[in-house]
Amino acid sequence: MQSESGLLRWLNVPFVYNAFSAAVGANALRRRLIQNHVGAKPGDKVIDVGCGSALALQWLPDVQYIGLDINPDCIAFARRTYGSKGTFVVGDARSVRADPRFNDADIVMAIGTLHHLDDEDAAQCIQFAYDVLKTGGRFVSHDACWVPAQGALSRYIMSADRGRNIRTEQQYRQLAAKVFREVDTWVDTKPMRIPYVTVVVECEK
Repeated sequence: MQSESGLLRWLNVPFVYNAFSAAVGANALRRRLIQNHVGAKPGDKVIDVGCGSALALQWLPDVQYIGLDINPDCIAFARRTYGSKGTFVVGDARSVRADPRFNDADIVMAIGTLHHLDDEDAAQCIQFAYDVLKTGGRFVSHDACWVPAQGALSRYIMSADRGRNIRTEQQYRQLAAKVFREVDTWVDTKPMRIPYVTVVVECEK
């Protein structure tokens, strides 16, 4: 579930979202995440759940990329921008479950996705990741995260996020641990130019 009220609905427009991401430092954060946590190697099969306009391709090596998003405008933008560099699919973890193109992935990533999903849909997303990964494959997510004694400005900004399901580190960990046996988390209290807190969840099949 996400909020589409007021000015927030403009973030559904790919070039508006991309410009906003660059302004607040989210693109630099995404680059660090891909380099430090996703760690894809050339030739890996990478599934990007909630890919948006597939910005991740800017920082990934030459991989077999499949981007999945429910927003057809974002997928159309990704196809125009990146063309043959990936496969771009409109849908979600439920709708593509039987699609063989997603099988045998080395990495499934969900950057800024889980906090837009309620617990049931988030569990479906994580289960999908587990099911399509090879043995030894990894699932990496990155989301807004509540922390104890969080600053008032940070809490205010995060409360205006389109995602209506921001969780604590422990809550994200518990969701992942229902599916994966190996789960690690990292919290970053200064990830961007604006007051914000994020968590990386990394799991191995």
